[in-house]
Amino acid sequence: MAKPDLNQALDAVEMVYGDIVAIANDMLSPLFDPINKLVGEVNSKINNYTVEEIRNFMMRLQLRAYEISETKEKSSLKAELSAALRKEKYAVIFNEAQGTAGTKDNTALLASSEETIVESLYNLVANLLRTKLDQLHRLVDALKSILMSKMQEAKLSMNNLE
Repeated sequence: MAKPDLNQALDAVEMVYGDIVAIANDMLSPLFDPINKLVGEVNSKINNYTVEEIRNFMMRLQLRAYEISETKEKSSLKAELSAALRKEKYAVIFNEAQGTAGTKDNTALLASSEETIVESLYNLVANLLRTKLDQLHRLVDALKSILMSKMQEAKLSMNNLE
């Protein structure tokens, strides 16, 4: 069984995590919901799609990847900016604080904790966008393989009929 201090720390992490994830989900939902719906369509009956339907899905997925690529880069910039702002606030508070270096460090850390959390939020958003974009590209590649396979099967069927 965990010590009471550890339980408090775990509870605090869970609370902040829940808040951060909820904010990130709200930020990304307009981008991810249509993608997730499209992936669900593809997944529902992938083996029954025609060559043309697979091509259509590939194009739609690639267009979604195009849409989020710019947002991904902007999100990375936000993550960098939030890190810079956190460091700036830390430095200002550290320089204004009185006492030993340890006391100044603790004061600056406490005063910049919100900026640290915002930095974590934007890092999460940037990473989620990067991951979703990578997965979209992998899915398009997988569909290419399925498309090639279906086209090869069709070619073999045509040759067998001759």
